[in-house]
Amino acid sequence: MVADILQKLRQMLLDMQHSGRLSHIEPGLYENARAYIEKLKEDYYSLENPLENREGSLIIEAIGSVNDTVQEIFSIRTRQILDLAFQQIEGEYADKEETRKMLPEERVMFKRIVEAIEECRETLVQGEVNLFTGDGAAAVEVTDEAGYEEIEPSAVSPPPVPQHSGLTSYALVHVRSDVESFMGLDGRTYVLKDGDIVTIPEKNAELLCEHNIGLNIRLNK
Repeated sequence: MVADILQKLRQMLLDMQHSGRLSHIEPGLYENARAYIEKLKEDYYSLENPLENREGSLIIEAIGSVNDTVQEIFSIRTRQILDLAFQQIEGEYADKEETRKMLPEERVMFKRIVEAIEECRETLVQGEVNLFTGDGAAAVEVTDEAGYEEIEPSAVSPPPVPQHSGLTSYALVHVRSDVESFMGLDGRTYVLKDGDIVTIPEKNAELLCEHNIGLNIRLNK
């Protein structure tokens, strides 16, 4: 099953790399990939002692492979969409057939990129619009002479806090021996080395301590 899905994604990636043009992808590709990864996580946690189980290691590898392949697909498509945006800005011929192959979310990104480039060109080249007055000034602040800019925290919505079912706390652990990569209850992949002092989900910490791999460090407040 894993091999079939990976083969499909990798073939899609290979086709994109060779064609150099935006291609059609299934509308549910990203959603299906996320759902499949969640299924793999469930399989992982259904194993007894997944840290010591060969099948657990294979599942971690599969999750990493699917993640990496989907991310590369996203990166290639984003670069292709950027190219199409520049073509439109420069008045070059843009194949409308390619724009039809964008996902709805990609069309929104494409429109925003084109608008942002046009506004910046009008400001810098033609002097018609000043992006740094009015509402725009509240979002951007020049912080030094080198021209680096910092977005004020009040101007940016904070990222959503990940929700992890059944995960309520973390523990500080002193690692006593090397540990192969494993997935924590928070969905992150951990690779621990002898001597590391790390913060990991409490239930994962308990498992390491039970096997004398880790020592739970309890700090007095």
